[in-house]
Amino acid sequence: MEKVGVPKAPARGEVGEHLSASTLLTGASFWDDAIFLEELERFFFRSWLNVGRSDQIPDPGDFFAREVGNESLLFIRGKDHEVRGFYNVCRHRGTRIVGETEGSKLGSLVCPYHAWTYSTEGRLVGAPHTERLVDFSKEEYGLRAVRVDTWGGFVWASLDDAGPTLGEEMGEFFARFPRFDFEGLRLGARRTYEVEANWKILGENYSECYHCAPIHPELNRITHYTSGAYTAYFMREPRAPNFNGGFMEFSKDYTSMVWSGYTKRPPLKGMTEEDRRRVDYYFVFPHLFFSLHPDYLMVHRLWPRSPHHTTIECDWYFDAGVMETQGFDPSDAVDLWDLINRQDWSVCQRTQLGTRSRAWRGGRFSGQESQVHDFERFIAARMREPLVKKPRSPRRRGLSRSRAARRRTR
Repeated sequence: MEKVGVPKAPARGEVGEHLSASTLLTGASFWDDAIFLEELERFFFRSWLNVGRSDQIPDPGDFFAREVGNESLLFIRGKDHEVRGFYNVCRHRGTRIVGETEGSKLGSLVCPYHAWTYSTEGRLVGAPHTERLVDFSKEEYGLRAVRVDTWGGFVWASLDDAGPTLGEEMGEFFARFPRFDFEGLRLGARRTYEVEANWKILGENYSECYHCAPIHPELNRITHYTSGAYTAYFMREPRAPNFNGGFMEFSKDYTSMVWSGYTKRPPLKGMTEEDRRRVDYYFVFPHLFFSLHPDYLMVHRLWPRSPHHTTIECDWYFDAGVMETQGFDPSDAVDLWDLINRQDWSVCQRTQLGTRSRAWRGGRFSGQESQVHDFERFIAARMREPLVKKPRSPRRRGLSRSRAARRRTR
């Protein structure tokens, strides 16, 4: 997949600029703790992250938690049916409040240490033996909020109080899918993987199919690695602000990425004839792999734990109506992709080990790796930008949240 789609503007550089370039990321960028912490601050704490689905928490008191670096975030539906996000930290002594990754029908949030109690909307409603405190008001000690918004049935969160809205940051990506009813999808399966590899190695792996013939013979049979075209780049035309990717085309008369190559499921609502002949693959920076198939949507979420360890959450979403039909079975897609995933993780772990060698000082890009070069240029450019600590906004106190999140989310 090295053909380039029709540019939206004149190209900034030569189409084959990666052919004369060497790798930009050193071994230290995959192993160094200081670099890793800086990447968390620059990228993960200042970007809108896809954290889950609104339908995961349909009722008041339903919640799920996510760990982003050293931060634990809690997403809960309030009694007013709004979805909110909070730091999972008690305002008293900093204790983590909720220890479970998900749950349902909580009436309140109670810190297990000293029983400070918060409503599902984040208000501090109980704090034993604080009646005589000087200059203390429960209204000033609600849970710290994170910005939350929704699109396509997904819940998105940002830890950057002063950053752009979800629409401002993600609007160009969302505009690629106006005809699809992603809100009508439901989770059909999930696999979680613990991978001993840096998140950037995983991102680079997703950004090329140069490895597909030797590593993924099952995938390469259905979509040949030279098929399709790239339609978005971070740093060159056709340029996108925070995503890159393109599509791969089915070989022969195959209809989906399933074991046989043929699916009996109907296409997702909105699929055109052109859509039905391909799979779209987008890397949405910094942590989302968005893979749209004719009959299902697959997403990977990368949750970096250290320079050399990443938790990967892979979800498969299918049309809700199709899932209710007798005999629905997603295993033809899930089991194939589980194999492909494990093939990827295995070779990425070997790459992680190799980059620590004193013998490895970078290499050259092949003709199939323009998007890897693009990704490395993007990382290098972003790491050179001034990193200015932004003052804490008053909105972080109590129940503050983004204007868009004040809408009732369904």
